[in-house]
Amino acid sequence: MKKSFITKAGLFVFSAGLLVFMVFAGFEDRPDSKEKATAPDHHKDMGKMPWVLDIEEATIDNKSYRRARWTGEYMQMVLMSLKPGEIIDLEVHEDHDQFIRIEQGEAQVLMGKTKNELTFDENVSDDWAVFIPAGYWHQVRNTGNTDLKLYTIYAPSEHPEGTVHETYEDTKNY
Repeated sequence: MKKSFITKAGLFVFSAGLLVFMVFAGFEDRPDSKEKATAPDHHKDMGKMPWVLDIEEATIDNKSYRRARWTGEYMQMVLMSLKPGEIIDLEVHEDHDQFIRIEQGEAQVLMGKTKNELTFDENVSDDWAVFIPAGYWHQVRNTGNTDLKLYTIYAPSEHPEGTVHETYEDTKNY
């Protein structure tokens, strides 16, 4: 009877040890899903797929003037980096709203119902959000001495999927 108890106990310890080894060995071979999801991939629009990222890190790491990072059927997220003095040109989106989040830098935001009457004038910086209703003309100017890092969400999408403008000058051929 003692022999059978030792065998069962030995088998239990061996099985538990093997299970622990398999679990930890498996985790070493594959990256943590959060780590994988947040790893900067500066070249691909991840739209139309479930996706998570550290949006602050991605925004601050972005070096492109404009880079579409997620383009869905009804919404788009774009990262932007404006050099000192650069602007997001005066524009209007008649059929959709826009959200802008400033992660780093200083900017002046102008808005108005007509392009000649920009009656809304606010200075913003790190951690500020800007809500732009459909039909409002708007312009954002980097007023700081460092790059302005922001992300913007359009609903629905504004730019073609995968849009990349490395510099402000690239937008002129767009």
